[in-house]
Amino acid sequence: MSNMSSALEAMNKERIKVLYLDDEEGNLIAFRANFRRELEVFTASTAEQALEILERTPIPVVISDQRMPQVTGVDFLAQVKQRHPDTIRMLLTGYADIQAVIDAVNKGRIYAYITKPWDASDLLLRIQQAHEVFRLRVDRDRLLRRYEQVFATSGDPIVILDETGRIHDANPSAQRLVGLDRDAMLARSFNDLLSDPSSLRPALSGRLRGRSFRNVDLTLRNSAGDPIDGLLTVSYLGKTDDGHRSFQVIIKDITDRRAEEQRLRKLNSDLDRRVAVRTRQLLEALEDLGAFSYTVAHDLRSPLKNVLALCQLLQEHQPSTDIDGRELSSRIQRGAGRMLELVDDLLRFSQTNNRDLQRSDIRLRDLVQEVMDELPPAPHAPQLVNAVPPESVLHADAAMLKVVLVNLLSNAMKFTRQVEAPRIEVRLDQDDTGEVLRVRDNGVGFDSTGAKAVFGAFKRMHRADQFEGSGIGLAIVQRIVNKHGGEVWAESTVGKGTTIHLRMNGAVAERAALPFAS
Repeated sequence: MSNMSSALEAMNKERIKVLYLDDEEGNLIAFRANFRRELEVFTASTAEQALEILERTPIPVVISDQRMPQVTGVDFLAQVKQRHPDTIRMLLTGYADIQAVIDAVNKGRIYAYITKPWDASDLLLRIQQAHEVFRLRVDRDRLLRRYEQVFATSGDPIVILDETGRIHDANPSAQRLVGLDRDAMLARSFNDLLSDPSSLRPALSGRLRGRSFRNVDLTLRNSAGDPIDGLLTVSYLGKTDDGHRSFQVIIKDITDRRAEEQRLRKLNSDLDRRVAVRTRQLLEALEDLGAFSYTVAHDLRSPLKNVLALCQLLQEHQPSTDIDGRELSSRIQRGAGRMLELVDDLLRFSQTNNRDLQRSDIRLRDLVQEVMDELPPAPHAPQLVNAVPPESVLHADAAMLKVVLVNLLSNAMKFTRQVEAPRIEVRLDQDDTGEVLRVRDNGVGFDSTGAKAVFGAFKRMHRADQFEGSGIGLAIVQRIVNKHGGEVWAESTVGKGTTIHLRMNGAVAERAALPFAS
């Protein structure tokens, strides 16, 4: 039995185990005094002691103070994530440590942060919630292992594919049914397996039950061309990493068992119902974990707004002769405003994937010109060149594509304000693999070794005192392009400018989606 399964059984009989790391002995004593009745508390004053405890004892919840002399809480939690990835990690910090929270999200993948000084009842609730997430993860992994066992050992052929028909996986039974190995199946479309692809849509008619098409009567052909009579169950699994909808197709071979059709349908329905329930539980657990970034941003907005309001009130009541006081309140206001911008950017980033694509034919030149016209005027007045051919049409989500263009052109305007004769050009070129949209500027540029990192969330290529911004704009661009099934990359040279290339994957746009994906 795995360590995680053993830990789950122990949790049902024992109190919640929690490890608290803090270099101040007084804080450790206070933590033990507050929670020794409700929790099984482990404490450590150094990262080495904490890691030794984790090696000896499986502990679901680990809490670390951020400010410590030898190692920060962020770095410690990053080590815990690497050595004990199943633990739920939490960070103790202050509101001013926004960078620590961001680092903890990126490096330590923390579940939550707690502000200091902490409230005992609130912290206990957070620990209990973290423990529940740990249990959900254990259940999720167990369900996933069971599903993998069902997938690999099922006598029924099972195929995993996306909305375009591209096959992502096929179990051994499916490979035997059609007479192809796994690699050969992954190189084909699902339509290639059908005796008559045009029969798929009529066969699906009236078969939708909830999120699944059940008992779809279709004829397939194996590698030798022989027909195979089958009953198919198509279930929606969720989104793939590249944004496509994913489906599970369970095939019942009824070529020699037409007389037992009713019994086979019932067995198939029962199996599908059990798999759908387990899959839904897995997806719900994953969605809960994905809500962390939204929670962080949402919880930070209210105190930041309060800080801004208090600063404004303070400035209104300060005498004009109090120069030092007014300067101090102004600095606080600017810092709080900067933090609020970061929070809003984090919210926008976390919500990028919530909207489904609504593709349509877009006159690209008109959209580019619209964005250019709506840009606020800049003091350095860069030359904006729309070099997109008038007849160019792109099949994409118009609203999302506009967000991409606004982010790219705003970036280009920002990074050209220190150069003479600033120029920004948008063009659509044709290469060997299709059309590529390019946004080129002659601004300050950046070191090309960071061309991939520039699309990471909160990744900045310049210091904050040189250029404003949170580093989220290009991350949103990449997420939208990925959602379209395309790709985006950057080329840049210090002092000569930057070019952002976008391929929106027109080939995928032209390929018709399967009927059950519409």
